Amino acid sequence: MKKQNSLSFSDWPALHRKVPALHSASRYRYGRVYGLMVLVFALFALAASLGGELKTWAEIDWLDVGGEGLVVIAALSWLHFLLQWRPPGPVTQCLLAGFGCLGFGFYLDVLDEFIRLGGAGWGASLESVVTPLAVLLITYAVLALSQEQRVLARQQRRREAGIRDHRDIDPVTDLYSGAYCRRALDATLSNSKTATLWLIDLDNFSAVNRYYGFACGDAVLNRVAATLVAAAPEGALVCRYGGDRFAVIANNPQRPGLQGALGRLLSEAIQLALYNQAGDSFDIAVRLAVVESRSGENADELLARANSNILAMKRIDNED
Repeated sequence: MKKQNSLSFSDWPALHRKVPALHSASRYRYGRVYGLMVLVFALFALAASLGGELKTWAEIDWLDVGGEGLVVIAALSWLHFLLQWRPPGPVTQCLLAGFGCLGFGFYLDVLDEFIRLGGAGWGASLESVVTPLAVLLITYAVLALSQEQRVLARQQRRREAGIRDHRDIDPVTDLYSGAYCRRALDATLSNSKTATLWLIDLDNFSAVNRYYGFACGDAVLNRVAATLVAAAPEGALVCRYGGDRFAVIANNPQRPGLQGALGRLLSEAIQLALYNQAGDSFDIAVRLAVVESRSGENADELLARANSNILAMKRIDNED
């Protein structure tokens, strides 16, 4: 299956490259920020040269010029990386303002090596204001960023368990892989804890890829993943176990009517994704096996029992 990430905050650079409208908006945003910085730098250099006093060649400390110049480049590089890696939002805007002011403050230090800004009247005062303002903006943005990360961490809890390892994340659904699921389940059972495993199988899903293409198939998988994350109980781990299968590791026991309710929910989510992508409907059977761990059972044994239940459901459906 082709790699295609879901539209999520976790891969903003890849996302805006894939979606033309976002890519155009990003280029426009970059152009505005870079253009504004160049304009401000040029205007202040012109104003300083007209109102200040140019230093002689012998008065210029080239070591200071080199050091302060590198700091300007570093500050502007941070601003560039923010534009590349952060999605738009209030935290991003505050960080951009802070690093922009910081770069401008350092730029004034470099300018002061060539022109006596104190002679311009406003030069020395501006140097004393811009850098502290930048520090305040960045400090506020970092506090807001910590709140943002706490919210994102709550969202992520249903997608990971214990250890964060980006190498085990499925590139299509942004869920953890079957290998991660197996390790998480084994860790839960080895700590003498009980677990309830949901194994979800999408029967005849390969036909979607054949008839409508991999992009449509990936959209269906993404919709199933999002539905499972929303429907899973608090503290549960949702993984893409492999191909057309998903797994949910929950701590609470099975509730009556769970299989029927979740099956209907997933079926509707699949049909909605198909309609949005292809304007059509397709018969995909959703099979859900819910098994509770037994005393002394390991991850392989629990997964084998769940898989046996799925195969038994398929045999019954084929007989009918």
